[in-house]
Amino acid sequence: MNILFISPNSPKESVGGVERYITNLIAYYKERTDASVYLLLSTKNESSVEHVGNVTIYYENCFSVPRQPEQYKKVISKNARLFATRIAQIIKENAIDIICAENIAIGTPAAYTLLLNMVASQFSIPLVLRLHSFAVSELQKELVNQLMWSKISCVSRSVAGDCFQKGTDIDILSTDYLGVNTKEFTDVSDTKGELKKELGLSENTKIVLTATRIIAGRTNILREKGVINLIKAFSKVYARYPNWRLLIAVGMPPERLKNEFEQSLEMLMGYIKLHGIEKQTIVKTFHLEDMPTVYRESDVFVLTSENETFGQVFIEAMSSGVPVIGTKVGGVPEIISDLYNGYLINPNDASILAQRIEKLMNDTTLREKFIKAGQKTVKASFTAEKQFADFHALLTEIIETNS
Repeated sequence: MNILFISPNSPKESVGGVERYITNLIAYYKERTDASVYLLLSTKNESSVEHVGNVTIYYENCFSVPRQPEQYKKVISKNARLFATRIAQIIKENAIDIICAENIAIGTPAAYTLLLNMVASQFSIPLVLRLHSFAVSELQKELVNQLMWSKISCVSRSVAGDCFQKGTDIDILSTDYLGVNTKEFTDVSDTKGELKKELGLSENTKIVLTATRIIAGRTNILREKGVINLIKAFSKVYARYPNWRLLIAVGMPPERLKNEFEQSLEMLMGYIKLHGIEKQTIVKTFHLEDMPTVYRESDVFVLTSENETFGQVFIEAMSSGVPVIGTKVGGVPEIISDLYNGYLINPNDASILAQRIEKLMNDTTLREKFIKAGQKTVKASFTAEKQFADFHALLTEIIETNS
């Protein structure tokens, strides 16, 4: 069985939920011997090939989309054609049985999705669309609904339901959750206190953590991800607890997004100063490999987004033994059950969030209840091992049906 995965989001280029998924995918398949896996990722550098165990990774610069409008217009048509040619080469060289495209109908110009469909049709290869985001624009909806997908796999029931409401054929929809690498994200560690030392904090400091990207084009990502709401909430309680700190962990940006990142960071620092908590707040960039330690040494994890397709950070926090607070939006309620393994609140309610943070930081019994239930939830439903095994079975079934 030869599988080609395609993703416009590369862990070497950016940070986010799809990038975490790609990292876990490589970790899962590199040891698996009953399938050969090929992965095509974007890069702004020279195209190259890397081998990681049983996974062959193609870094292709024709798949990299410029953010500047003047460059975008000049190169997209040419690069999309080069992309299609490269896909055809990979198919022929490796006898590909199935293609799984990660968010391509949402995350790339339409030319890439159209040409990929044409190439898959030319070789009579089943094509799976893996949706990590909601289809928002009319063009995105048409790309999801009108092309030749053998299956549209959604990362949550929320995404699947959104597709169905927008016209997707129910017979090709499936919900296939993401998972967390429980060997990395664990509450067991020999390096306890490492994060606090790095941040210059005393051992008795308690940390309220949020983790998010702060770059998202034209949208106000700080409001969308609930960061402003969290800053407001923390400003309501911090004075009573001098040993509390708010840690805002932000993804390390690629070099090409440095200017945009600096602008967003300046805006974030402005909100923190506006609410008078600059001495109690730490904003720090982290790499993906740093995050297990960051979660493990925090006391509460909070992400109160206005919308969230799934919520990978919640299962990472739960797996790391950290109680969580999320919002009743998107796929988050598919992970968090209010008062069982965490708190669920409405978005943009700083007063209720402040109360929930204070309660969870001070109530040891409740904390232990949420932690145990959270780890039970992850073990039952959200391990990377389980989710990739189930998804592999789905791909095998599609191949057999197609043949």
